[in-house]
Amino acid sequence: MDAIMIALVAVLLANTDGRSGSFLSRLIATRDDGRVVVVAAAASFIVNALVAAVGGSLLHRMVGQGVVALFVAFALATAAVALLWRGRLMPDDGAIASEPPARLGVRLLLLQFGDRSHFLIAALAATSGAGLWAAAGGFVGWLLATLPFFAFGPALAATELVRYVRLSSAALLAIWAAATTLRAFGLIAESA
Repeated sequence: MDAIMIALVAVLLANTDGRSGSFLSRLIATRDDGRVVVVAAAASFIVNALVAAVGGSLLHRMVGQGVVALFVAFALATAAVALLWRGRLMPDDGAIASEPPARLGVRLLLLQFGDRSHFLIAALAATSGAGLWAAAGGFVGWLLATLPFFAFGPALAATELVRYVRLSSAALLAIWAAATTLRAFGLIAESA
């Protein structure tokens, strides 16, 4: 059960910049079938989360926990860097605004492949082997991170509040990554 909460928090923090939420909000605004976009985005996230969870669970069986802890630290650190990266990580929504629903679903599935959220889910599933719980927690975290952008629109991502939340989330993820690295090398004690 710990995997669900840890994945929820990690994925929620990793998506506070609003990139995917703003992208989906703009995409919904430009298409007539907003429900199809939401269902396609959620389904593509779930499929990728399940793939990541299976991969992480398999990794749990194959490598030692020290290596897994370093994998988690790397996933957390790259999520922090992605939050600080202000370059364009999402595609132009105008390019896929007119695609038919089936092709839109495939495009969203491919866009999310290897996303920071799924990388975190794989890493966290590797720590406990509880891949389905990590996938469920990751999905809830992603959903909680995108809902404000659905409710208030993509302009929310440009506000000062979101900037502070994004920077705070990056700092928390970086601290979490550093602590996990130190724990992996035995430099700080495991918490009970």
